[in-house]
Amino acid sequence: SALLDTALDPVIDRAAPLGVDPARGERDLLALTVCDPACGSGGFLVAAARRIAHRLAEVRAGDDTPTPEMVQHAMRDVVGRCIYGVDINDLAAELAKVSLWIEALEPGKPLTFLDARIKVGNALFGTTPALLESGVPDAAFKEIEGDDKKIAAEIRKRNKLESGGQDLLFAEDDVDLRALAEERRDLLGNVDTITDVDRQRTRWESFENSKEMERLRLQANAWCAAFVWPLQPGMPLPPTSAIVRGIAAQSDPPKETRDEIGLLARQYRFFHWHLEFPEVFAVDGTPGPDGWAGGFTCILGNPPWERVKLQEQDFFAARDPDVAKAPNAAARRKLIKALQVDDPALFGAYLAALREASGQSAFLRLSGRYPLNGRGDVNTYAVFTELFRSLTGPHGRAGVIAPTGIATDATTQH
Repeated sequence: SALLDTALDPVIDRAAPLGVDPARGERDLLALTVCDPACGSGGFLVAAARRIAHRLAEVRAGDDTPTPEMVQHAMRDVVGRCIYGVDINDLAAELAKVSLWIEALEPGKPLTFLDARIKVGNALFGTTPALLESGVPDAAFKEIEGDDKKIAAEIRKRNKLESGGQDLLFAEDDVDLRALAEERRDLLGNVDTITDVDRQRTRWESFENSKEMERLRLQANAWCAAFVWPLQPGMPLPPTSAIVRGIAAQSDPPKETRDEIGLLARQYRFFHWHLEFPEVFAVDGTPGPDGWAGGFTCILGNPPWERVKLQEQDFFAARDPDVAKAPNAAARRKLIKALQVDDPALFGAYLAALREASGQSAFLRLSGRYPLNGRGDVNTYAVFTELFRSLTGPHGRAGVIAPTGIATDATTQH
């Protein structure tokens, strides 16, 4: 409640102050965009929608005692226009939709189409227009767990040679967020019949699978994939600056490279905010450091507080308790090494988890996406807090639940 009081209520009050013209108040309230980047089952989103809906019903009624029917009608309008959410877990995202559907039920009306605004992905692992314009940094090919150091050095050298003149080439094929936002316009908001909802879904699928979106996602995914590419003998050519530039210029990468980009995008669940919600970031104004001028009116959430580095005791707790209960790190390492013979499948799963954690940490620290908090032994709460900051519009507000380390730890001092 306190989070909504301090982050959301001022935004609502600014959109519809006491005595506002009803038409203007309704317009401005329904123009609010509220997002939870780690929404879980949608608790914050439902609570935010209730507050906006109650104010919208008051504005429409012209007093502070709207009928329950008016509030319910307003709730459907708000859920259909104002609410956004992302979660890395498929089931959580579906539960968030169900929670919002239950709240927004209105007799005789179909369920609101939410697929375009409640999405699945890793909210932390994605690129921005500014990062794309700068090309793939050499640090993307710094070896992580399992990489060959010699191959990594060769790829870094190749990428460095390809980097000349990249800004000019990228600028020639900039992402047109306004065009994407216009295409998504019909996917947002409510319709009154099942047939219309089906049409929305069909249009959404057509938009998501269009050649333009496919190209833009491939370019963004390739940029991110560079940080977690297996730099090992026999692997396809990684997405260096020339390949990413080529995708922007509508030149396809080698098939093996494209297939590997797709595999890594699914494994790490890359999520590019400006491509997923272009209408939020396609506004008038001077672009900020991320390369967009817009942002959400309000960001709310209680993101996970987890170290990105693999915690061996946690990993083995349910898989092999003997390893988890080892008296010290040296004894644990010895037991893990023995798994190569005793349980090769578990040892393989451990190496895969170790590499994935190493890759995520490398991206958070080296990509430039989190210049303030992507440092040291990264904890997700710190980079989520920075993400909240970068996704909030110039006149918006953010409310995040985070430990006191956000103000006291050395890695968050910036």
